[in-house]
Amino acid sequence: MSNNNLKGFNSVFDSTLNNELQDNIIEFLDWNLLGKGNYFNVTKGETSHTNQDYSLLKLSSYPHYNAGQAWDGFRQNWVWQSGVNPPSGMTAPIVGGNNMYPGISGVYVDDTFYPSDTTGDYAHTVDYFNGRVVFDSPIATGSKVQVEHSYKYINVVYGNSVPWLREIQYRTLDVPSSFSNDKGEFEIPSEMRLQLPAIAVEVVPRRSYRGYQLGGGQYIYTDVLFHCIAEDAYTRNQLLDMVSFQNDKTIAIFNNNIIADSGAFPIDYRGVPVSGALRYPDLVDNHKSNFMRFTNFNVQGMEIINSNFSAGIARCTVELIKANI
Repeated sequence: MSNNNLKGFNSVFDSTLNNELQDNIIEFLDWNLLGKGNYFNVTKGETSHTNQDYSLLKLSSYPHYNAGQAWDGFRQNWVWQSGVNPPSGMTAPIVGGNNMYPGISGVYVDDTFYPSDTTGDYAHTVDYFNGRVVFDSPIATGSKVQVEHSYKYINVVYGNSVPWLREIQYRTLDVPSSFSNDKGEFEIPSEMRLQLPAIAVEVVPRRSYRGYQLGGGQYIYTDVLFHCIAEDAYTRNQLLDMVSFQNDKTIAIFNNNIIADSGAFPIDYRGVPVSGALRYPDLVDNHKSNFMRFTNFNVQGMEIINSNFSAGIARCTVELIKANI
């Protein structure tokens, strides 16, 4: 009998509502912040105010790779998405035009350019989350490796990436002269560092329901926290405003389970975009499941932890309709 069946999900292996909300909110913010200029372009040989080469990569300390195989940039979270419509006066992010290899067009080794479709000795992939180039086979550890790329300024991350699980890395734009052989905080693997500013999205265990219509379906109300973290109070305040201004905004959301069943995930387990990777608007267009609305935003817990760390929380309730409960 149907009343003996658990409702709201088809399988214990489904990505259920909490995970779907979190994934959609992160992708929504990440994509739309790019359209507001949330990136910096790095050209080959571009230097900082201290004359350090922003395009230069260093040997990765991540132990999974052999020496000379993986090379890290000074910033993580590189832009792979094409088609960003930049604000007036800004140049679009640096990405290539080969849809089979989304993202940057290649890498320079000792001033020789190797495109993203290179085969043989300098074949490589790019881990965009960690800002890393990984060669299929190690190259000489004394090589000069450079990449023209764009990195995201505000990092939008999952709540489990907030400070108590990662090392906060300050002043990342002040690249040290010892960057290429740094034994300090840049020696910590990218996976263990959180670079600021950042917005960490957390779905919290507070939920309520209200009937939608006769015959079934319910309104679902779920609380979400946006941990806004920056190196100064000014930037922290900006993040809180950017998030809380979305009060009463309605967005379409994609269906995680349909994406999983169709194998349409845009990024693979290595942090590498797949051929023809779908951006956030493509995921919504191709695999839309519902709409959700941000309501009842409030700002709380604004603190200056120390001179380099300011944090605040924007809290809201997300409203959506689920017809099968």
